[in-house]
Amino acid sequence: METPFRRVFAPKEMLRGSARWAWVWSCLATIAFCGVLVDSVLLLDLLAHRGSVTLSSPTDARLYERLTDNTPDQPPDVDAKNELVAAELPFRQQRLNQGMRPTVWQARHRAWVGMLAWCVRNFSLLQTTNSAAGALLLSNVVLGLLAALLVLQLRNVAFRTSQVAATRLRQALHRQALRLGPSDLEDDSGDAAYLMFTGDIERVREGVQSWIERVVRYPLFLACLLLLILLTHWLVALQCLVPLLACWFLVHIVRERFEQSRRRTEDRLGTDLKLLAEGLRKTRMVRGFGMENFEHERFRGHLDRFLRKVASLKDDERWSRRLCWMVVLLAVLAVLFLIATKALADPSDPTHLPVSAVLLLVAAFRLAFRPLNELSELPHIEEQTGRWADNIQRFLDRIPEVGQAVGAKFLQPLAKQIQWESVTYRLPDRRLLLDRIDLRLPALKMYAVISLDPLESRALTYLLPRFIEPQSGRVLIDGDDLAFVTLDSLRAEALFVGGTDPVFTGTVAENIACGDARFTLQSVNNAAKEVHAHQFISKLPQGYETPLGEHGESLDAGQTFLLGLARALVRDPALIIIEEPAERLDEDTKSLLDDTYARLAKGRTLIFLPSRLSTVRKADQVILLLKGMIEAVGPYSKLITSVPLMRHWEYVRFNEFNRSEQLADT
Repeated sequence: METPFRRVFAPKEMLRGSARWAWVWSCLATIAFCGVLVDSVLLLDLLAHRGSVTLSSPTDARLYERLTDNTPDQPPDVDAKNELVAAELPFRQQRLNQGMRPTVWQARHRAWVGMLAWCVRNFSLLQTTNSAAGALLLSNVVLGLLAALLVLQLRNVAFRTSQVAATRLRQALHRQALRLGPSDLEDDSGDAAYLMFTGDIERVREGVQSWIERVVRYPLFLACLLLLILLTHWLVALQCLVPLLACWFLVHIVRERFEQSRRRTEDRLGTDLKLLAEGLRKTRMVRGFGMENFEHERFRGHLDRFLRKVASLKDDERWSRRLCWMVVLLAVLAVLFLIATKALADPSDPTHLPVSAVLLLVAAFRLAFRPLNELSELPHIEEQTGRWADNIQRFLDRIPEVGQAVGAKFLQPLAKQIQWESVTYRLPDRRLLLDRIDLRLPALKMYAVISLDPLESRALTYLLPRFIEPQSGRVLIDGDDLAFVTLDSLRAEALFVGGTDPVFTGTVAENIACGDARFTLQSVNNAAKEVHAHQFISKLPQGYETPLGEHGESLDAGQTFLLGLARALVRDPALIIIEEPAERLDEDTKSLLDDTYARLAKGRTLIFLPSRLSTVRKADQVILLLKGMIEAVGPYSKLITSVPLMRHWEYVRFNEFNRSEQLADT
């Protein structure tokens, strides 16, 4: 079964595109780092023998020269003659300033000595001690820098590859948010999508990057370390690997079991903490019934039990750590003892380990510790990243409420009436907002839709541009069922201006035209003048070219609302649904709104979700909803005298305790 992590990033993607370069950089970085390790060991070995070697026989001398000198072999008769001469002359047993030659001689029984001997014979810098030390230091620095650069390049490739996966998620999330967002009456999906876009996806990207770096880098690195120690001395390497791997595995198992036990104990501790805090919510009852002594005794009992569990958890943790350290110490001591016995063996013994081999083995075992731990955490990374990815996938898998029917037809502009026929709508949590609504509204008038529950009035108007779909019944414009018209033609003629609609990052003109090439700067200017937005726009630093948004100018609620009205007017729809801002508007905006609405109403239908009492009073008809049903329809002057619910609504919204807003709106 495909895991959430694999749905976001399939491992086969590591073999595609630029991600394939990660393997190249990993191989080169591993080779360079192993070169640093070998160079460092050779340098330490050079410092140990200081370029001197002791030869015990003419045969050793002749073999030494064949290994380290780049000269042709002597003919057999010459060798025999030299051997006779050497037997008559005193033999020089110690040679100084030999560079890396002593290392070659000490490792003459190893399988890898041929490569080192070839380097010594062909590079004169390695044949004297000082030059060999300088060459090894220089190569160490160069290889170290190269390894660091290659690792950095690997991380860059991992970042780019993870960024591709994150970009794919962000694109899908953006498309899905645009599909689901209009159906959200409470504007929760937009906030959820924003948090996922800026938070969850970035966490997924970091998890994918970490996974790529570990999978690509560490297996190759461990394989090279294993090859190095096997070439050094395969038998000793295997004898050391067995206890070390067993130790690491045992420690890993102990830690896993302890973590599981710790999580279970912490869950129980959470329950005990709730019991300890229970009395904090019952202070009135405790004091009122004189239960102080009982509560103190009860609190002390729960507190003692809580402290015992905490102490038990700490004891378990302490013993777990001690056990791990004991196992590690025993394994390390066993390995060090084994290596020490091989290092102290007679040099003629085939199992003897020179200083360089000992240092290489110890360094390789130490360097393998972190990669093993990093690779063991891969399942945890997949699980943790998968949790974030699963949250995103659930959002992406949601089916939009509204879709376009096959064979949908073009909708003509509203000219006669809007009709709701037995419309019922429920929220996803089954809460009923509209209950078999029957309503008919003639065109070319102004309407105000009000309700005690703002979601009910919003749901009624959201049906017109098909932001939401009724569970039963239908909505018609001039006799055409909106479920069978194209969304483009419908939303071109039924525009919704939200009271909380923000501005986009862009210029004022771009915020009004919204990228539609049909609208010239002149038409944008005319629309702004009609809604009285031109006055504040002309005072901005660059007029219609002033940047708005996060990196530009900020507008207050009234200016943003007027900008939204201009955005709707420039498109010249037959129906505009206007949700007035709940935030208090400035005096200049309020003084202009009545004239703005009058201009907008010429030749079109306006439906308001009002927050101002003056807007309700000026509407031709007021639709009053209660518990999902039509309570009353009529002019404000009639409803306020004949419908008690209307008076109650006005009192709740504009009562004397909120007099300042009441006076401001009237």
